[in-house]
Amino acid sequence: MKFAKAWLAAGVVLAASQFGALYAQDGNPEWRALRQELVQRINANCYDVGTLELAQQVLQTAQRTGGPESADTALSLVLLAHVHQRQGQLTRAAQSYTAALAIQEKTAGPDSPQVAFTLSALAGLHYRREAFDQAIALYERALAIHEKQRRPDAHAVLVSRQNLAAAHRAQGAYAKAAPLYERELDARAQPLLAVALVH
Repeated sequence: MKFAKAWLAAGVVLAASQFGALYAQDGNPEWRALRQELVQRINANCYDVGTLELAQQVLQTAQRTGGPESADTALSLVLLAHVHQRQGQLTRAAQSYTAALAIQEKTAGPDSPQVAFTLSALAGLHYRREAFDQAIALYERALAIHEKQRRPDAHAVLVSRQNLAAAHRAQGAYAKAAPLYERELDARAQPLLAVALVH
């Protein structure tokens, strides 16, 4: 259980980082500078009061410069939620993730990569709460989005599949977890097989 929780926590950071990369060149310059400072603090595993205040400033700047339903605001909400989650403020984190999802579904579409990453982050929060049914439902939706848009061996697909398998395993549903782990192993083996055939 501890290993699975550690993996899922790492997955949340990965999701936030990948989502941030989608907008690396977008947004107001003032907001981009603040966001970059916040991401650096997150990467340094710094979650003190100063980081929370910076996350709130990032959100306020996004709302002021881009509007309350902009992509910048959605990403800012995801980052604020992540900081809340790492500080143990799970209710506030869930509220911010949910608000971000509402914006993303409206502006980017329900099957967008942004939605998939935020679904995974919110699922990780429910996993931490041991609300496994809720986590599984969100992980399933995130995996479906990734599988629709990416190759079967794409990293986002593999991470989503492993997260879903871990949630089933934590719930004791080993029969549901096993096929997911097997599919992941098969997908990871394909590039290795291709390399072996070439050489």
